[in-house]
Amino acid sequence: MSRGWLELHLAPGIGDRRKRALVEKFGGPEEVLRLSPKELAAASGCTADAARRFAEDRPDIEPVRRALERSGVEILAFDHLDYPSLLKETYDPPLVLFVRGDRRLLSRPTVGLVGARKADPGAAAWTEEMAFTLARSGFVVASGLARGIDAAAHRGALRAGGVTTAVLGTGPDVIYPPESADLARAIAGSGVIATELPPGEGPFAANFPRRNRILAGLSRAVVVVQASEKSGAMITARLALEASREVLVVAAFPWDSRFAGNRRLARDGAIVVQDGEEIALHLGATPPSPAETARALVLDLEGLEREVADALADGPRTADEICRTVQRSPAEILPLLLDLEMGGLVVERPGKVFAWAAQR
Repeated sequence: MSRGWLELHLAPGIGDRRKRALVEKFGGPEEVLRLSPKELAAASGCTADAARRFAEDRPDIEPVRRALERSGVEILAFDHLDYPSLLKETYDPPLVLFVRGDRRLLSRPTVGLVGARKADPGAAAWTEEMAFTLARSGFVVASGLARGIDAAAHRGALRAGGVTTAVLGTGPDVIYPPESADLARAIAGSGVIATELPPGEGPFAANFPRRNRILAGLSRAVVVVQASEKSGAMITARLALEASREVLVVAAFPWDSRFAGNRRLARDGAIVVQDGEEIALHLGATPPSPAETARALVLDLEGLEREVADALADGPRTADEICRTVQRSPAEILPLLLDLEMGGLVVERPGKVFAWAAQR
């Protein structure tokens, strides 16, 4: 059945909404594909030229099918049981999704995180922590694999051992930006990559606003982390509202134009949130406790940071005791303890005694 859907999806001349209406009227994609230009124009209301293009200018789908097979990409057609019902409810869902990874994740409770490509470093770090908490709260974290906020959202979910969805504005075999290739492989390994665009489709500007409607449609809620007034994130927020999704916005710095979109959304009534825990609670989930979060974060530590965490595993220690355990100087350990404390992993108790935060 997916062959007919694929051919209909790629046929030029008329848009997806008309194609879905025709499928509903005639019973299936194959029946629509057999219509003559005259029958198509009469049934859909399209122009004679559009009907002729639909009938005569269809691409050969066999190279597409072979390219999908080579790259391990599935075709998820509109009538498939695993096609996400939340996306299907929107105004303009795609007829076909090209999917790499676990397609069932597209129907799991999802939160979209969106924002600037040229993100403020603090906003990117904050996004990663929000995504970490949301993933640990049981949500799939969705974003668009772009630089900045998108990449931070995916990294945070993966770091939490959770799953994440990347919605592409390219074909399933074209990773953009190129430096996200390793991140994309990690996402496909434990999460899912989805796009409506066929193999070989490059990163053309017009593709990304359409990509955003899929991201919004898959999500229970969309969180705008950092956005200027005219940005892709604001387009996603508008599309989310049109799809009756909730839009949340991170509190913004009033002096920074990179957050002007945040301020506009807040003025227009979007709920202002501070962190992943607040988002999870608002959406009816139970966020992890600080101790659970700390334990999960410690598993990600490497090198000397991990040695210090291990030294604290049996109980609180003074800085001198930690230095002796890991056989390093105070000049090395004290700045590292400060970094771990700022990251919420270590707490300083009275008497200059340090403890792993999970022991509180």
